[in-house]
Amino acid sequence: MSNETVTMFTFFVDAEVFGGGGYEAAALAADESDLFDAGVYKVEIPQGFASDLGDRVPVRVTGTARGLMFYAKLLNIREEMQLEELGRVR
Repeated sequence: MSNETVTMFTFFVDAEVFGGGGYEAAALAADESDLFDAGVYKVEIPQGFASDLGDRVPVRVTGTARGLMFYAKLLNIREEMQLEELGRVR
């Protein structure tokens, strides 16, 4: 792992986007080595979400600040509050 601080951050992705290929598209946009090189070390996606399009799916990502920003771009996170919280990660 990197010498940088490793942190867990939870992204909340709309189930509609998640179920409509949001996460799958992100997974296809980067392979495991790309994620590791960027500083993403672990991604946890709970089962049982996306059946109700009103749900928000918690995607837990462990990585460096740079890795978390990389993953946010893959997920196309644009919600101001999440980006603001992510900006506090060092």
